[in-house]
Amino acid sequence: MNDYVPIIVSVIAGLFALWSAVFTWRLKQSSDKNMRDLGKEEAAYNELKSLYIKIHETFEDLIKKTRTHGNSDLNSRFSSLTAEVRMLASPEAITKYFQVADLYQEWASLYLKAYPEPKNGIMMIQSPDPTLKYKEPEKDAYDRFYKEYQNFIDHLRTEIAVNT
Repeated sequence: MNDYVPIIVSVIAGLFALWSAVFTWRLKQSSDKNMRDLGKEEAAYNELKSLYIKIHETFEDLIKKTRTHGNSDLNSRFSSLTAEVRMLASPEAITKYFQVADLYQEWASLYLKAYPEPKNGIMMIQSPDPTLKYKEPEKDAYDRFYKEYQNFIDHLRTEIAVNT
């Protein structure tokens, strides 16, 4: 029996060493997978945050360009942004985005009728004012648009804060 004790101890030590190596290997695999998953989540969050900032910038720029009668390529900007929104945003954010975009387009067309661009930098005053009938609807459209726009931005902030 005493002859077998060193062999038994060696076998047990070998099995323990083998078990430790397998356990360490499995733990490392699990840790690596968790790190990859965390990296993917962080990348998705950063992409979503970037999109939401881009939406905010685009609407602010469009409001500014509309008020200053600046040139903006509205169709291409909304087409590009809409594609990103449909791919990355939440369903509720997509719905709100389209509502705000529709309200913007409604307001912008009324704004250009209520406040036409001066020709050669000179504003002609006419009596009776042909733009008067557009000014009140433009103001109402802007108020509706800006209220929905603010709600939309608040919703985007909430989504970003929840994912932090």
